[in-house]
Amino acid sequence: MEESGLNADRDDHIPEIHSLPIYPKPLATRDVSHKVDENGFSITEKAALRNAWRFVEPFVRRYGKDNFYTFLTTNDHLINVFRYYNTIQLGKLHSHALTMMKLLTRLIQNIDNNIEFRLALEENLPRHMKAGVEKHYMRMLANAIKDYLLACPQLCNHNSPTLTRAMERLVTIVGEHAHTEEVRKRAMSFAYMSWQRGSEVGDMYNTKRSTVFLTPDK
Repeated sequence: MEESGLNADRDDHIPEIHSLPIYPKPLATRDVSHKVDENGFSITEKAALRNAWRFVEPFVRRYGKDNFYTFLTTNDHLINVFRYYNTIQLGKLHSHALTMMKLLTRLIQNIDNNIEFRLALEENLPRHMKAGVEKHYMRMLANAIKDYLLACPQLCNHNSPTLTRAMERLVTIVGEHAHTEEVRKRAMSFAYMSWQRGSEVGDMYNTKRSTVFLTPDK
């Protein structure tokens, strides 16, 4: 009897489990709405671009060359951009095949850093304007690269609506940036200053050579 009384007293001190709170305080409300950053990318789209580019990056040289040559075959009139004194500059032609892929690589690597992202776009445009490249050409090439990459063997089995949407957004940014009037004015100013600086260096070099050849021997 005494043992049963002790058990009864012990049971009185055990709190009822269902009366205890599951958490010490209510959980914060979680926002699962679709949010985008300054460039219009969502978190899932940025993750899709980074993950997809891991498959593309080892082949950027080959993909850039194949896509660029296919693009120039379809738009053969654009090859005149690489013609200098009626001679096609093969060095510039080959390097350009890789330059656009390097630009996309840099944009994706800095997709979380808006300053570096925009800086990559700003640095790319003056070179094209200095070479006389029309603004709609960059949009055409960017779209051609997008279509090529989404169909390439490394991505065709990993493609998704999120990745497609992110790639379309990326090439749209590249194309629209070339059409922004304010950006084009800055790029023209930068290209002109680069050309003027190069001319001044050339004049100094020619003046120095003339001085050397015209100075009489002692």
